[in-house]
Amino acid sequence: MTMRVALVVVVVFLLVGCACSAPRVVHSTGQAPKGVYHVVERHQTLWRICKTYGASMDEVARVNRIRDKNRIMAGQRLFIPGAAKVLKVDVYIEDVTARKTRKVTYTKSRFIWPVRGPVTKGEVRSGSTRPTGIKINAREGTPVRAADSGRIVYSDDQIRGYGNLIIIEHNDEFFTIYGHNQINLVKEEARVSKGQVIARVGATGTTSTATLHFEIRQGRKALDPLRFLP
Repeated sequence: MTMRVALVVVVVFLLVGCACSAPRVVHSTGQAPKGVYHVVERHQTLWRICKTYGASMDEVARVNRIRDKNRIMAGQRLFIPGAAKVLKVDVYIEDVTARKTRKVTYTKSRFIWPVRGPVTKGEVRSGSTRPTGIKINAREGTPVRAADSGRIVYSDDQIRGYGNLIIIEHNDEFFTIYGHNQINLVKEEARVSKGQVIARVGATGTTSTATLHFEIRQGRKALDPLRFLP
């Protein structure tokens, strides 16, 4: 009898423990609605998650009791109403650089050249009529330098097409982007100084020749780097 009672206690404990660690969203009727739980990964935004699932951001925020739609955390479990299965949510540069911005002030020599070499305009991205950034051709392995002091907010190869990519956040909501690197030499959250070597020129991602993809952004908005470089 003692063993049976102990077994019942253990089962009840496990059930209660599971319920506490994974709370369920329920309708007012007490029934669980159709949907899935999405675990937020690094650099994912609520907007991108909802766009991927085709869900209303207002509805997802309401169901998950999210007060600030711009603040979700890696590891957070979000219930996506109506979703049939868990989907892979890609990260884009705009997700990393999403900030409220002020009016752009173009200042010549605001940034230094990250590397020297022949320059061509970047590719025109889908949904845009202007090239995004510039491409600087240089010998593979050439040091890539930070165009200004700042904080590394991205250093990885998970953003499609850019290969090894680094994004630095600077003052006044400015960001600089360095793509196709042979190797990244800095980690996220590190502070770097202007001119510091952060990577080496490579041919990773969608390029077949050694080149640096370089962008300057203010928040999500891509700007013409040549208006800031000396």
